[in-house]
Amino acid sequence: MIRRAGAAAFLLLFGAAVCRAQESPNELGVGVYAGVPLGITLKHLIDERRAAAAAFGLQGSNLDFHADALTHFRNLGRQPSRGKVSPYLGLGLKIKGEHDILYGVRFLGGAAYALPEKSLEFFAEVAPFLRVAPGLGSGFDGGAGVRYYFRPLGSGR
Repeated sequence: MIRRAGAAAFLLLFGAAVCRAQESPNELGVGVYAGVPLGITLKHLIDERRAAAAAFGLQGSNLDFHADALTHFRNLGRQPSRGKVSPYLGLGLKIKGEHDILYGVRFLGGAAYALPEKSLEFFAEVAPFLRVAPGLGSGFDGGAGVRYYFRPLGSGR
């Protein structure tokens, strides 16, 4: 029962992010995520502050998937002469495993460095998580990566 409820909640969050991305496909990024997991990453910029991100890959021999809702803080401090830095915080869901499935809630923080003229975004994040099934527990995710956006960042606004 808990597994089904967790899977349903996870699919609902991810499905909402994908549906929202289809409404405005002009700022969808795809890239590589190195960390937990080692795999691919997707990010959809909903507006100037909000984004939906997901990563899918391997952690050791286990499949690992997470989806997050992010809030960017773009106007903090001085910006570099080239590109834009935006710290962010987020909340998401995590599923890991092949046979014994782990469900968890992620709390993450990170920073993204965007080069709008190149349609690139570099990022790094840390994400402690609370395992909610099976049993309660905690863990730590983190990673860094790069995403390519199919249209220059900011062109759809």
